Amino acid sequence: MKPNSRILMLLLLLMTVATAFAQRNELKRAQEFLANEEYYRALEYYNLAREKGAEYNTQTKIEIARCYFYQKNVTEAFSRYVELEDQLTGEDIINYASCWQQEGGFELAIEWYEKAKKHGANPIDMDKLIEACEWAGENGDFNTEVVVNPASLLVGDVSFGIQYYKDGVVFSAEKEGKSKEVDRSGRGMLNLAFSKLIDGELQEGSRSFSKELESDYHVGATAFTSDFKRIFYTKPVRIKGGDSRLKIFTSEFNGEDWVNEKVLSISSDDANVAYPAVSPDNKYLYYTSTEREGFGGKDLYKGEIKASGDVANGENLGKGINTFGNEEWPYIDKDGNLFFASDGHLGFGGLDIFMAEITENGFENVTNLRQPINSGKDDFGYVLEPGNPSRGFLSSNRLGNGSSDAVFTIAPPMVVEETDDAPPIFGLDEIPVVDMQQEIPVDTVPELVVPVVDLSMFPTSLSTKLTSTFNGSVIAGVTVEIRDANDGTLVASSQSGDDGKVTIVIPDTYKKNDQEFEIKFSKVDFDSKRMIVNIMEVEDINNNGLSLTPIFRDDVLDDIGTMIVTYVGNEITKEGLAVLDELATYLLQNPNIVVKLNGHTEAKGNRYNNLNVSQNIADKAEQIMISKGINDEQLIPRGYGERYLKNKCKRGVYCSDSEHLINRRIEIVVWRMLE
Repeated sequence: MKPNSRILMLLLLLMTVATAFAQRNELKRAQEFLANEEYYRALEYYNLAREKGAEYNTQTKIEIARCYFYQKNVTEAFSRYVELEDQLTGEDIINYASCWQQEGGFELAIEWYEKAKKHGANPIDMDKLIEACEWAGENGDFNTEVVVNPASLLVGDVSFGIQYYKDGVVFSAEKEGKSKEVDRSGRGMLNLAFSKLIDGELQEGSRSFSKELESDYHVGATAFTSDFKRIFYTKPVRIKGGDSRLKIFTSEFNGEDWVNEKVLSISSDDANVAYPAVSPDNKYLYYTSTEREGFGGKDLYKGEIKASGDVANGENLGKGINTFGNEEWPYIDKDGNLFFASDGHLGFGGLDIFMAEITENGFENVTNLRQPINSGKDDFGYVLEPGNPSRGFLSSNRLGNGSSDAVFTIAPPMVVEETDDAPPIFGLDEIPVVDMQQEIPVDTVPELVVPVVDLSMFPTSLSTKLTSTFNGSVIAGVTVEIRDANDGTLVASSQSGDDGKVTIVIPDTYKKNDQEFEIKFSKVDFDSKRMIVNIMEVEDINNNGLSLTPIFRDDVLDDIGTMIVTYVGNEITKEGLAVLDELATYLLQNPNIVVKLNGHTEAKGNRYNNLNVSQNIADKAEQIMISKGINDEQLIPRGYGERYLKNKCKRGVYCSDSEHLINRRIEIVVWRMLE
């Protein structure tokens, strides 16, 4: 062997050893961060190891799933765990069961909680979680007297923990321009912001609430005395040994800003103390603490507010309120009733919001506020508008994959006045009037037999991969929303991961034969896609995947992507033919571009016939293009019937002929480039 060859082999060997060492070192660092509950940093090092060529073994994949779960990114955790079902043990079985519960798959959650008991989990705690799943499966109906929507003027990367203050609201939000400092979850540091309210409506624009209260670290979870002269708030404090604890502070308003900051004596280096709430009479401060003598992870306490603003030693609110889980974010309404968040009482998964009535014996009759106040994710920070208890705010991570919190508005539904000239809907004017006062003989009323529905016949989830129509590459960060096609209720939402995959569990309450969903896929720089499907058609999406068309910045491709060919009956309109002329010109100049001619119809008449109509009109457009000299390899005609509607005109919604006509179209989609 020549000397140069030996040197080359030695160098290659040294590089291989160095790479392997680097991979092991990154994985070791990742595991150290995981053990220290710094999940964001752990994921950074797991990804760094992969970039350096490391192959994940089963244990590493489980550790990564665990990181996502404890970061509250339930969607990503679920997609990781689902591929490792047979290898899960211990806490990961409980985590996986919780993922199913939070995604609405209550029956499967019960199965996994049962498995957890066989793997050493506390059977009492598991039975309580199973009871919660059974309760959720039976109580999934929405309260139609309240509407919950994202407070769009506050939704940034992170915003939560809102409180009413004078003529506006105070909430926690990431600093403008985004902080370079991040916490253990990878979030930028939060400070207090203020937005104005007019007639109960948030106004655009927010500002820093107080220069004196700004911090390099998190500040949030506020409470005010009724005269707005004293504020209580939560901040993390570094303690001996390098760890940190949440503590409650108080400050006074001097007419210009908040001054004389001091930490409350109820705070401790041995426990987290946070989320203050002031009683309407300003006598008591309610708060959350992880003191050891509590009933679970976090308990609710009450302490008397002193004249100095400090708070006396707190009293635990007892086992009627506190559970084996976590109770936090207390709020006291004007009548003295307690609202709080808990994952230990019967709920839908994650933190739910509950109310406990004030009685002469204290707080009793704990009640889940149900959906839509609650969801399968974490719901907390419930507050009501002073003087109008039908409106308020809550905080939740129900948007997207669950890794970020946002503020939501609470309001009564809009009242739509009915008019006499409203068009009849599906012959409702022909329904006979029944005298409800007429007595019906008891022996003529048939016994009601409720059939047992086998839920296993329905798809458990929407689980598919998102790819680009242009080159087939996977698309990360696609927002997927599933709504009930009948009333527009948001069923669930999520985002596709780095591998383009998205998994959204279908709640058991929506598993029925006639259930139809409106599913929307959207991402910046891609054309959104909206489709109406029956629940049994979800498997088709799961098996076939789904593609989105990029919005190209190139002038030619950009123009093509906006082309719409209209038709009436079975004939392309004059305007539609002009569009095809323009398209032909482009394709003749760019013979490497392949386009799809996607035919669509309105949602009227026979569904199967609509599918044929859409395919026939797409074929007709193809023949016209071929007659203009376009190579047939550049054209792909496809008919989609009424699946992709452009407007509200789905089945069951009254629309004019002109509105229905909008959905009769051929869309031009850039598909790929010829080699």
